[in-house]
Amino acid sequence: MAVNPVESQFGSVFSPLPVYLSAGACIVYLVGRLLFNLVHDDRKSFAPGSSLDQAEKGSLKQENMSDDDIFQLEKRAFFSKTWLFVCHRSRFDKPGDYHAYDVAGISFFVVLGKDLRLRAFHNVCRHRAYTVVRKSCGSSTRFSCKYHGWQYDDTGALVKAPKFDESPGFVPEDNGLFEIKLITTREGLVFVNFDASTLNLPFNNVKSHVDLGSCSWVDGKEVTCPTNWKDIANEFSNQAQWAQSPFEWLSAIRKSKSKVVRLLGPLSIIKELDDDLWCTMVLLPRSSSEVVVRCDFYLKQGHTAPAKVLEKSKWMLEQELLHLSSPDENKSATRSPYFAYQCGGRTIDLFAILAQHQRNEKMAKRKLQPAIRVTGTAEIDTEAEALCDALDGVADSPSLEKCSRISSLSQTLEW
Repeated sequence: MAVNPVESQFGSVFSPLPVYLSAGACIVYLVGRLLFNLVHDDRKSFAPGSSLDQAEKGSLKQENMSDDDIFQLEKRAFFSKTWLFVCHRSRFDKPGDYHAYDVAGISFFVVLGKDLRLRAFHNVCRHRAYTVVRKSCGSSTRFSCKYHGWQYDDTGALVKAPKFDESPGFVPEDNGLFEIKLITTREGLVFVNFDASTLNLPFNNVKSHVDLGSCSWVDGKEVTCPTNWKDIANEFSNQAQWAQSPFEWLSAIRKSKSKVVRLLGPLSIIKELDDDLWCTMVLLPRSSSEVVVRCDFYLKQGHTAPAKVLEKSKWMLEQELLHLSSPDENKSATRSPYFAYQCGGRTIDLFAILAQHQRNEKMAKRKLQPAIRVTGTAEIDTEAEALCDALDGVADSPSLEKCSRISSLSQTLEW
């Protein structure tokens, strides 16, 4: 029997077996993604109004709340009590280097002390709550208030208070900057928590999925997005969940290496852009309709990235963020999007946290604000105000704004 040489040479190439394998792989991929979304999409499982949410977690009462009311509740119940990633240790080269941030109106800064320890402080003077750091970043081991020259060192201690140190009963040691709890992991990840009563979590005992310990900061960019912060936070959560899909082996079939994407808390994500290039993206909510996204780029030590590569990466991330914040008819019609994220194998439900805080405030008959710190007593305020009047009248004193006449009778620092 004669054999067709063409069929003999190419028959195996056009064999239906490889076609079946490719088709089967595609089907497994699609089914796997569907199953993954069904298992991990907690927003559907615990959507507001569902029987589980109503029965076990309660519901957030939004009927008489404006968008700003909900945002302020998020500030009191969530932003003020959650460990938030802010930056990487490599952003601080020498003692005095600092970076300032603002999360929902809570202004603070992180500074590297002479003892090479990172500390975070509320960006308010203990006298009249005026800002002591006015730039987004810089280097200084002394921080001064413009009102009457109160000066603090890199440990937050009050080192200078003109005229006040002569006032009877004034104790400089009791008037340092309010410190914020800060933790630096082995990989150099810096987290803060505004709740003064919170416990120090053992982050250093938790192995990170991302090794940034051998990386250094090379560039950064901020993108302002006209959208609710939860719209972008939900996308971060989705990207991180899909990157950790149990079907990652399919990338081998596609002959492409899957990039690492991980959450760094509820407001941050880290992405592997290239073999040696990483990027962290941190959400800094400004209001119910605006959020600033801080993007920082890191390279492994000993490696360099061409300027064109960095510029292209910054442009692509900016376009991605602007696309996420653009109006979308498919977005939920509710004022406040639902948000949940994975942390330590658990699903953290934002609405459950807000509902619980709302109930606690109802029982306490007042707003509970963990980020607020006690500033002093009414008697001290009276003496300080009298001293303000005297200082404002001194001819050789610097030209400064008049002292605030707002008394702190409530003994709290209102943001």
